[in-house]
Amino acid sequence: MPKKSEFNESEEDPNMQQWSPIVIKKEQILTKEKKEITIDQFIHKLIESREQLKLSQIQLNVKCKFPYKYTIRDIESKRTYPTALEIRTISLLLNI
Repeated sequence: MPKKSEFNESEEDPNMQQWSPIVIKKEQILTKEKKEITIDQFIHKLIESREQLKLSQIQLNVKCKFPYKYTIRDIESKRTYPTALEIRTISLLLNI
């Protein structure tokens, strides 16, 4: 037996929704000019920027929220190389 319709044919189906098409456009993402610098150049810029802001190594370390107290000191003295996360954090904080 055919199902009986719960609504009249003159009425719209309550389960049918009216959708309008959505157009997705690809926009170009604006990025900063990619500059490749060496670790030595990065360390030099780090020291210059830190001195211009009149921050000690420990003060900068606290601002960067690094867990190890002497991270900045070790990077500046080239005892350790900075990780990608450390480079990013320092760069954002000092606008390098």
